[in-house]
Amino acid sequence: MLGPTELPGQTLAAKPRLVALLLLTAGRRPVSLDFLVDEVWPQRPPASAVANLRTYLSQLRKLFPGRISSDSGGYRFEVAEGELDLAEFGALLTAGRKAAVDRPEAARAGLRAALELWRGQPFAGEPVGPVLRARAAAAQDDYLAAVELYSELLLRGGEPAAAQALLRATVSEHPLREHLRSLLVLAHYQGGDPAGALLAFQDARSVLAASLGIDPGPELTAIHQAVLRRDPRLLPAADDSADRLATPFQLPPAVADFVGREDEITRLTELLRKSDPVPGAGVTALIGGMAGIGKSTLAVRVAHEVADLFPDGCLYADLQQTDGSAVPLARVLGRFLRALGVPGETLPDDPQERADQLRSLLAGRRVLIVADNATEAAQVRRLMPGPGGALLVTSRSLLTVPGAHILELRPLSTGAGVALLARIAGRAAVTAEPDAAAALADLCGGLPLGIRAAGMRSASLPGPALGRIVARLSDEHQRLDRLTVGDIDIRASLALSYRRLSPRALDLLRLVSILPMRTFAAWLPAALLDVREPEAYSLAEELCDAQVLTRAGGERYGLHDLVRLSASEQPGPPAGELIAAAGRAYLAAALTANRRLPGRPMALPAPSAPVPEAGAAPVEWFEAELDGLRALVPSLAGTGQVELAARLATATVNFCVLRGRIDDWAATHDVIPAGTPLPPATAALLALSVGSLFRFRDDNQGALPHLRRSYELYRGLDDAAGMAGAALGWAVAEQQLGHVGEAVAAFERAVALLPVLDGTPAAGYIQLTFRQPFSSSPEEENAALGRALTIFEAAGDVWGAAEAHTFLAAGHRRRNQPAVAARHAREAVLAYTDLRDQMQLTVAEIVLTDAYLELGSIDQARVLAGQCFARATRIGHRWGIASARRAAGRIELLEGRPAAAAELLTAAEAGFREMGLVRPAEQTHSLLLQALR
Repeated sequence: MLGPTELPGQTLAAKPRLVALLLLTAGRRPVSLDFLVDEVWPQRPPASAVANLRTYLSQLRKLFPGRISSDSGGYRFEVAEGELDLAEFGALLTAGRKAAVDRPEAARAGLRAALELWRGQPFAGEPVGPVLRARAAAAQDDYLAAVELYSELLLRGGEPAAAQALLRATVSEHPLREHLRSLLVLAHYQGGDPAGALLAFQDARSVLAASLGIDPGPELTAIHQAVLRRDPRLLPAADDSADRLATPFQLPPAVADFVGREDEITRLTELLRKSDPVPGAGVTALIGGMAGIGKSTLAVRVAHEVADLFPDGCLYADLQQTDGSAVPLARVLGRFLRALGVPGETLPDDPQERADQLRSLLAGRRVLIVADNATEAAQVRRLMPGPGGALLVTSRSLLTVPGAHILELRPLSTGAGVALLARIAGRAAVTAEPDAAAALADLCGGLPLGIRAAGMRSASLPGPALGRIVARLSDEHQRLDRLTVGDIDIRASLALSYRRLSPRALDLLRLVSILPMRTFAAWLPAALLDVREPEAYSLAEELCDAQVLTRAGGERYGLHDLVRLSASEQPGPPAGELIAAAGRAYLAAALTANRRLPGRPMALPAPSAPVPEAGAAPVEWFEAELDGLRALVPSLAGTGQVELAARLATATVNFCVLRGRIDDWAATHDVIPAGTPLPPATAALLALSVGSLFRFRDDNQGALPHLRRSYELYRGLDDAAGMAGAALGWAVAEQQLGHVGEAVAAFERAVALLPVLDGTPAAGYIQLTFRQPFSSSPEEENAALGRALTIFEAAGDVWGAAEAHTFLAAGHRRRNQPAVAARHAREAVLAYTDLRDQMQLTVAEIVLTDAYLELGSIDQARVLAGQCFARATRIGHRWGIASARRAAGRIELLEGRPAAAAELLTAAEAGFREMGLVRPAEQTHSLLLQALR
């Protein structure tokens, strides 16, 4: 592969050859079909891509019998040692690097053999994709590294002429690689040609200026200055063993049960394999993440993976003391310098001088430094490498290090967590209790340190133990205690992250750890800590920088479960007080947002303390905060704050109506304990909300007692808007059940309030209900609906206006005016679509479907009926399901398929009767009789 590819079976077409090369260059790693699809067809794979690949693999199996194997991970190409020049080159280079320190003759022989394998650009002539292109580039880098190291050995061994010939040829192909240029200058000088050395430098400077617009870097400049001084150190010493730096290898052993993180390993190793990405600079990579996430384990694992690229040594230091404070930098630098062979008594005291000495010693040398648990950016900046070197840093703080490549570790997936558990507790334990293993990984939040502790505890117990451990960890009060095993202490590890926090940030952390919502925005801590929102945002960002909070998308923040449990143990106000304070803040924000909603069918009280920030985009605010509201209501009820829980639950109702979020509406109300004494205003609003919920669930019988009680409570409070809302719901429920007299009586209670409510949205909803059986004539109904539409449009009540259009459409359809009906129905459909109210959108589209049928537009009606049925089924809207079936039955009847019509209409009638909807059931029965004739 090192040059034009020589692959047996040259009759293979281009794509099967590409598949073969991808398998061959993957080594022992399995190659998945998805990977092959992306590489063989990087732009737009055909629908038959997987089938085509299986054909190519079949061809390869025939050509190379017994060589291609497969398992759940993908495909492998089995090759023997010496069959691949690319692999052989890599092995020779690795061996040469290791031998270069103390066996230069063996190193020269190995590197010479490696270079003899090179025939040109890897995969030359092949239609390679992104991955092979990257592998070719990596091989090219390895080739240049081999040339450089071999040339260095030739110069060290007193063979400048041989080095000069090799370097001249390589420089002509890679004119911008400064280390090659430096070696060529040195080869001229050692060969007794100082003038040639100076000319080689001038040529390098001209090429760099013309091509990149830059001057030569420190290494090339230093050699040029040394040539001008005729520095004797440029000549090889007869015996330089006394001056040779030591080659330290300080890496801790890698963890034997390491699993997962394949993508992160690939990214880091590819990054560290790059040489001198910017002239004068090495590579710095920073692994960030919360305590226990596996930063150190990953760093050591990657360092061992790339150690062969750094033949001059690997240095390691833990930069954090046991109390969480930073290790003095002078101590770290002194340790590194002594490891490199510098006598301790000669070390300077000043940390900057030690840093300068370390940088001088490592100049031009390939050394990897692993700096674990960095706490300050200053620690890292003093260790940043020069050309040829690399620095791998781990930190649980966000460090501002110029030029560093940052990799943020996330918790393990459930699958990776279970795999780690299997390594620790044993595969048999996981196989015996797979569900418990997955639950355990999730209870640990995907945190490797927690999974390790749980696995060690499981391994120490007799018999199947995972289920027992899951039961113990499910108790949040014991979870951190159960995750302490030997020297693994999750609580202590997390506590180190808190020691560097400001007092206000620690207050915020404890606050959000007590609250039940999983994410929050900055407005909440601003309200609870009584600070301005920018300050709350800064405190949240401080917690994020300390890897205690996580950014949950947008401007929201989240908290890992184990961090939440740990932080909740910090001293502070009682949990009940904090939850109540959060309830009050959410109530003020929700009522503020409610005032700006584009529709408010239920009259809610004004907020006692408006929160302008929360109300700026009310629909979006409710969308973002509804999960938090759902979590907070039961917490309030559980801590005895039932009235606050009820008020907060009802504050969400208008949004739930606008969006058709009936399940969310129910979730906030079902947790309010029945029979709890409440102040009359709260009790009246809660009864109205519960009764309305029953109506939206098509349970009008269940709605009646709540709506009647709400009316009586509002009457005692002399609250006209509340009385009107309860009376209207009561009237519609009675009407749907066929109780005409009771419906009219309840409706007249609402109408009596019109003089008091004139011009308000409440008056609009009363006018909206002037329809059969409440109106005396079609003209009266039409006029009332027109007045309702005017009121809603003036008030900016988009939802109410959409309701008016829906009822106008229904009225015009009953009066045989389908074209006008369709126009109003389309207006309603547009409004409900914008509001994303799935339930009322279905109602409007059912009316539009009926209008299309009466206009003879059967195809349009069929499409709409299908949409309505699918949507109603998805959201559990029983009225919508029955109505869509009735419309579909009408279509079948109109198209002369009575049997199909009868089946649909029978199901529709049954649906209406189950809901107690007498009139729709009777209308559907009339259509069914037509189908059965």
